Amino acid sequence: QHAMQLNMDILVEVHNAEELKRALQLPLIMIGINNRNLRTFDVSLQTTVDLLSDIKDDILVITESGILTSENVAFMREHDVYSFLVGEAFMRQDDPGVALQEIFKG
Repeated sequence: QHAMQLNMDILVEVHNAEELKRALQLPLIMIGINNRNLRTFDVSLQTTVDLLSDIKDDILVITESGILTSENVAFMREHDVYSFLVGEAFMRQDDPGVALQEIFKG
């Protein structure tokens, strides 16, 4: 509520269907879906795909974790996800700018 009073947008991060159900009770304009299982640390882009059908079209979906290659980006775009939180792929590179261009080419 305080963020809304300050006219700030809120990004709520979810990892599974249960968290998504709770998050969708809030007046959201965007939601982050983290593809990393916090119990096992396994990453699956399918997490985002599986949760998409429960999210209204007017909510911006940001896929988080597991975006390492241009193929990962293409897979998400095939499912109409166009917003990405990328960290690890850039942090492991000597030149993050080159990695950015490579991941988001095409």
